[in-house]
Amino acid sequence: MAQHALSKGFWYDITHKSRMTKEEYLGMINKITLFISIVFILSLVVFIVLAYLGNFDAVVSTMLSANLLIYSLAFVAVFFAIALKFGKWSYYLKILKVRVSAKKSFPAYTSMYSMDLTPGKIGRVVAAYTMNRISNMRFISILPIVTLDIFTDFLGSAILALLVAIYMNQFIIEVFIVDVVLLIPFLFLLHPWFYDMLKKLIKKSKYFRMFSIYGDEYFLAQNRLNKFSVYFVSLVFTLPAAFLISSAMYFSILSIGIHPQLSQSVFVFSISDVIGMVSTLPGQIGATDGSMIALLGSIMHLSAATSSAVTIMTRIASLWFGLLVGGIALFYTIRFWNPKPGELKSKRTRKRR
Repeated sequence: MAQHALSKGFWYDITHKSRMTKEEYLGMINKITLFISIVFILSLVVFIVLAYLGNFDAVVSTMLSANLLIYSLAFVAVFFAIALKFGKWSYYLKILKVRVSAKKSFPAYTSMYSMDLTPGKIGRVVAAYTMNRISNMRFISILPIVTLDIFTDFLGSAILALLVAIYMNQFIIEVFIVDVVLLIPFLFLLHPWFYDMLKKLIKKSKYFRMFSIYGDEYFLAQNRLNKFSVYFVSLVFTLPAAFLISSAMYFSILSIGIHPQLSQSVFVFSISDVIGMVSTLPGQIGATDGSMIALLGSIMHLSAATSSAVTIMTRIASLWFGLLVGGIALFYTIRFWNPKPGELKSKRTRKRR
């Protein structure tokens, strides 16, 4: 029921509304809240199941024994990864000539992470509406920035997983295949050939006529980003960021008194992360968690209890910390939706009439 409400209401908003009022924006956010709450509960259930599978008392004991100072480095690494990827976001804004101060752009960007539990991270488009509000540029012209940001995040993770697989000389073919499967769907969002083909085949469709109102403008902006130089610069930000996020597993293991190889930790995290992305599950819940436990046991030879504890700790630092930071930023960005002086004057004039 919640998923249906999300798919209907939220999808309707992003395909029909190119500009929103504060009330409409808050209404859109509220449509996602129930879904995210359900996924949050499911994630807790997954954590509890993982703990029971690994011997609940032993898992809890392992987590409580963690050195909090060392474990905090996992959160620091993830935050620096978010800050680093903001450089990529700012680069995209510069290309599309979206002039917004970093004071407003950074919280708008960070707010996207609050939506990482939505299917395919589609909820991240809220940042495009916020940028539309503070820059006065059309929403559909800003949306390609969100699309490319998600894609290059995935691309960075995929390349990191392949590089580490080659370095470790393990699962190279399997990781390559998973990477290809992960990246193929983005061709339809990044390149207009599929869109142009649909225009010719079903141009009389009522639904497609509605979509094509914004489709041409979307791909016009998207094509300005689809350059080798843009992808190269994106990876300069995204690859180190993906490495920092994957180091959350290293610090989680280190905090419980085990001294792992950094390469092995990055290997396990990056491959599990990519497998979770391919699953398309909200927050990659279940797929990434299960992969981490399996790989921690088979590659790093950790016990079931230790593997479960490390997986839970890593996911808290990588996924849930990002959601928390994003949620705080989302709450902060609501102030950008307060009526501007000119709008207040316009509203008073309309009321008098």
